[in-house]
Parts: sequence; structure tokens; C-alpha cells
Amino acid sequence: MGASAVRLAIAEVEPAGRHRVLEEAVKGVLLGRDTFSLGAIRPQTLDAAISAVAGFRKIMEGYGPSHVRAFATSAVREARNGDIFLDRILARTGIAFDIINEAEEVRLVFLAVRNALRKHPAFRAARSLLVEVGGGSTSLTLLRKGQPTQSGVYALGSIRVRQQLDLRRHGQETQSALLRRYIANVLEEIRLEIPLGRIAHLVAIGGDVRFAATQLSDSEEESTREISRDVFLKFCDEIERLDEDALIERYRLPAVQAATLVPALLVYRALLTETAAQCIVVSDASLRDGMLLDVVDTGGRQSIDDFESQVLASAEALGQRYRFDRDHGRHVMILATRLFDELRDEHGMEDRQRLLLKVAALLHDIGVYVSLRAHHKHSQYVLSASQIFGLAAEEIAIVSNIARYHRRGMPQESHVPYMALDRQDRLLVNKLASILRVANALDAEHAQKIRDLRILRDGNAWTLELECTGDVTLERLVAAARSDMFTETFGRQLVVQSGGRSG
Repeated sequence: MGASAVRLAIAEVEPAGRHRVLEEAVKGVLLGRDTFSLGAIRPQTLDAAISAVAGFRKIMEGYGPSHVRAFATSAVREARNGDIFLDRILARTGIAFDIINEAEEVRLVFLAVRNALRKHPAFRAARSLLVEVGGGSTSLTLLRKGQPTQSGVYALGSIRVRQQLDLRRHGQETQSALLRRYIANVLEEIRLEIPLGRIAHLVAIGGDVRFAATQLSDSEEESTREISRDVFLKFCDEIERLDEDALIERYRLPAVQAATLVPALLVYRALLTETAAQCIVVSDASLRDGMLLDVVDTGGRQSIDDFESQVLASAEALGQRYRFDRDHGRHVMILATRLFDELRDEHGMEDRQRLLLKVAALLHDIGVYVSLRAHHKHSQYVLSASQIFGLAAEEIAIVSNIARYHRRGMPQESHVPYMALDRQDRLLVNKLASILRVANALDAEHAQKIRDLRILRDGNAWTLELECTGDVTLERLVAAARSDMFTETFGRQLVVQSGGRSG
């Protein structure tokens, strides 16, 4: 359930684990028109959505699916009555929708594109940009040799822009001028985060750019089309001069698609002109494809290790932008992970929280770029304002708070970013920050002398035994001094000793 339509895909899982799409359907419902202008979904739009889902339910019953997954994106996620809206749909249709966050959308889109373009030169290139302009937002993922190293979601969706600029009140020429100005303003923000000028290949997905590609390509069967830069830009210029009525008449478009086509193509055009790409590669891959891959667990699905490596690659790319000490960050991450694993029976956390700790440990010193003095505070606000592939905004807030407490001060009620978290997330920050604090202390000289560690339990006292190279007197002293948060969180005194040397 997106900002402009409700879509259905029914697939059959084949013996080899692959899937084959049996039927697809789409019904235009402009949820985003309500959310992005009113902040809530109106009753008549709710009725239209219920009608669409009920119709899809009848199609589904003919297949007897063994597994159903339904999800909603930005238009429902941002609506203040989104939960009530979905509850009404559940009551009337029996289908329960989950609201997925932006990070999950980006992950699923990448999953679909990787499956479709795994061997394509544009996907495997040194620097490629994956772009999807949706109704609510524009999603960008920077790829380096097929691996996502950076991602961002920007409030540049085709329906959102139409509603915020109230384009219906203006003539076509004024609409184009307003759109260009709005897009240019958001591009200023994007340039600060993604090196657009160094992009050599642009991969685009989304219904509007697919429509453009079908108009510019002779083949109707291709799932991937390459359109030259000049041809695509010329087409966008022609489309820009047409109003909705002219688009409907010339291309026999549904009214919903006619409303989104120009804003979406102008975003693709603006991004293409910012890059050095000589063509735009348009794929039929979609968010639904990514969801199907995720559900049926085919070879195209990201394993946990695969996903984790991509999150960490994105985190490391962020660290490099701020000239972080990579060797120190990596070593602290290793030590923090070992501590996490040694304490599994105490903290009760899972692998997702382990990943958040790894990201925070890798980037805990990123604030040094701003100033060495109080750099833990700078780390907090730099991270809180950053985007990392695969992590939701709520998880970024947790990571930034973990990094904030890697040294010195303890969480206080006067610390606004910490208190903005809910109770469970504050507890999570306390646990993970206390582990990070000790791990960071164990590399006090940034010399990576601790090779391994283990925790020996003896009543109320725990011994942290270190396997090391060289003199670790300073590391032991600093770790003992920085174990205060650990003792407060886990209720155990930590004694640090070196139990052996290696190398």
C-alpha cells in the first residue's frame, strides 16, 4: 500500500526455491494526497482503500495462498490516523498490514535490484547510484561494486511535492518553475551527503521511469532498458510542457499516473544531470519483488551475515567521510562484539542489537572530526544526523546515544537525545554503551594490543581476562576506571587482568 496505489503480487514458489509471479494487480488510491496535505487519511480515501483490498482478497482466494504479507509505506506511516486506518482495513477485509520503515524499504529495493541486475555492468561498477522516486519520497543508494555503502531517503516524492506546492492552483509553466526550484533545494541537501558528480552509472526503478523507458525503447519484453542520457533528457523536457489532461489524452494514462509523471521524471532528470552517467539504466525491479525474495527465501535473499556486512560497509563509508581512525574503530568493534557474546546470558539481547553495538563501536570517535574536546558529544549529533544503509531512524538514534556514552559522563535526565528514547531503548543504550566503554578503554593507546578476552565469573566479582601483546598496563587501568557504567548496569564489579600473551 503505497502513496499512489495499492498493489498485489501472487507468486508460486518452485522446487528450486525460486519464485514465479502468477498474477499482479494494481488499484490507484491516492493515500499520499491526504497524508501529505492534511496529515491524515480521509474517510472517503479509507473507503477506496478498503474497496481495493477487498477486491484483491477475492483474487487471492482463487489461489489459496499459504502465506500472505501485506505492508504499507510512507503515506500510512506518516498519517496521524495510520493505525486506526489499518485497523479498519483489518476489520473489513481480514488482511493485517505492517508499516515498514524507510530503512526496510531501501533494503528491499536493493534486494530486488541486486537480483535483477547482479551481472549488469552498471550494478557492478565502482560508483553507481540506485534511484527510486516514489509518491512519498526519493530513495538513493550509493553502490560500489554491487555493495551499498551509503543510502538516504529524501522528502521528494511525486505526490508529496504536488500537495506541498499545491500545483493544481497554477498554470503549467508556473508548475514547472515551482517543481524545478523545489527539486533544486533538495539537491543541495543531497550533494552534501552523496558525491553525485563522481557517479558513473545511474540505475532507476519506479513506475514513472518505467513508463518513460517503454516510450523510448523498441522492445516490450525487456526487464532492463538502457536509455541514453540525451534521449532521456529530451523526453523529460517534452513531458514537462504537458499538463495532466494532455498526458491522459496523448498516452492514455490513468489520472493517478498522469498526476505523478511530471514531478517524478523531473527528479530523475535532475539527478541524472548531476552525475557523469551517459545513460540511465531502467529496471522493472520493484519493492514487491524485494518483498517476495525476502518471503520465499531464495538464493537472492540477503543472509544475516550478508546484510550485516552491507550495514557495516555503509557505516565505514560514513566514517571515512569524517576521517575516522579506522584501525581503532574496527578493533574496538571486535572487542565490543566479544564482550557482547561473552555476556549473552546476562543481557538477553539479540543479533540486531549486536549489530547496533558494532556500528556504534566502529564510529564512536567520529566526533573527533569536529573537535577532540568533548568529541563524544560531537559523535552523538553527527551520527544522529546521518543515514546508514539498513538502519531505521529509530536505530540511528540508539546508535548515536551509545556512541555518546563511550567515555566519561553517564546518561542523565538533562540529556535530551537520551530522554527522547522510550524506556526500553534507554535500557538498551545503557547496556550497549557500558560494553562499548570497556571495549574502547582496552584500546586506550590505539595500538590494538588486546587480541582476545573472556569473562570469568566468580560470585559477585567478574574477571575480564585479556590475551594481549606488549605492555597493557594503561589499557588495564583505563578499563578498570571506565567500568563504572558496566558495574551500574550489570551489577557486577569488573576486575581486569592479563591472562596471557600472544605473538
